[in-house]
Amino acid sequence: MSYRRYINRFCFWLLLCLFFPQIGLFAQHQISGTIADYANQKVFLEAYYGEDLIPVDTAFSNQEGAFSFDALGENGMYRISLSAGPSLQLLFEGQPVQFVWNNYQQSRQIQFINSPENQIWNDYQALRDKTFFLQDLLKPVIRDYDRKARFYQLALIEFDSLQNNYQSKVDSWIAESPESLAALYIKTDMRPALDLTSSFKSQREKLKQHFFDHTDFGDTLLIRSNILTRKMIDFLSLFQAEEESMQAIQFEFIKGLDVLFEKAAVEPKMYVFVLDYLIEGFAQLGLPAVTDYISSLPHFDQVCMETETYIEIEQIVGPYRSTVLGAPAPDLIPEDIDGNPFNWSQIEKTNTLLVFWSITCPHCIELMPKLKAFADQHPDFEIVSVVLNPDNKILRDFLNQEGLNNWIHLSDGLGWESPMAKDYNIFGTPSLFV
Repeated sequence: MSYRRYINRFCFWLLLCLFFPQIGLFAQHQISGTIADYANQKVFLEAYYGEDLIPVDTAFSNQEGAFSFDALGENGMYRISLSAGPSLQLLFEGQPVQFVWNNYQQSRQIQFINSPENQIWNDYQALRDKTFFLQDLLKPVIRDYDRKARFYQLALIEFDSLQNNYQSKVDSWIAESPESLAALYIKTDMRPALDLTSSFKSQREKLKQHFFDHTDFGDTLLIRSNILTRKMIDFLSLFQAEEESMQAIQFEFIKGLDVLFEKAAVEPKMYVFVLDYLIEGFAQLGLPAVTDYISSLPHFDQVCMETETYIEIEQIVGPYRSTVLGAPAPDLIPEDIDGNPFNWSQIEKTNTLLVFWSITCPHCIELMPKLKAFADQHPDFEIVSVVLNPDNKILRDFLNQEGLNNWIHLSDGLGWESPMAKDYNIFGTPSLFV
């Protein structure tokens, strides 16, 4: 190509970039990296939505271990996972992210190119993990050691030094780029300073009061990360009651939930996210008093609430209201495993015990003889069993072997995809309802 033609072509592309800047947008919206000793292998990109990871794309590294992802979409936190096992958190704010990972067995040994926010976030995580690890080593020493001893004083000084260094460095990172995604996530992730010279009860109460001092519940970018969800769990752990009854434990959790829902109510989208995350989490923990409380809350004023928000809330809490104490039991399938018709109205006994279980669940198998003994001792109870097991032949063999044929057994062969499991919000087996 002649020199003149080269100049003309260069000018042509320069004019395109000047007058049609949108042509280069897709090239900007990408994550690219090079991983040493990781040639010709899969690299996975996932987006955080709270604790959930949503698959975005898959790439293959070349001979040099280089790869890239284009057109990511929304800003937020992403995770790059390798088929070899390790993973890396990245922040995307609409600007290119480039990095070199010299040793993928060491998650912090990463060099970011033209992405100061990611470098800050990576450095922050390294400092946080090291600081909290060392503080956790010192806490029992400071708690149990003789306060008059010199070693106690030295341990206390070291703890405060770690805490002050952490806070000073965090402040400098936030000041360096106060409007960045890294600053938002770091401020949210921060924990209040501890005074280990005060009583454990005082420390806990202070943490409760100041846990969310730097958390902006109105910023929905927090939803696009796992920072807020983890912080909410840490906050609720402050309400755990040791050596208390199950009722007392659930009551303490409800106190913490009141705080979270009040803070989340500043932004409808955030409120829906927090509501969905917490009600499902407590359902999986098997704490029905908590899920009953959440599902029965008035939440927002329906007069002022946007229709879309109201529908979203109802979609979340509606299924849980069906299992609130005193609510009519949702319908089950109309036939048992032998083809006999089934309906709640045909049960004549005073009480009914509904049990969801599976043959592949060892706890369920262990429970069956106890339930059989209970049924023999309480003839006023009808046992209705819903078996989340797709193979009815194995089920029949088990029922014959254990002598459980006098119960009502229901199974649609859909396992965990059964509408019955969804209507009763079953997250684990065995689950029982009276």
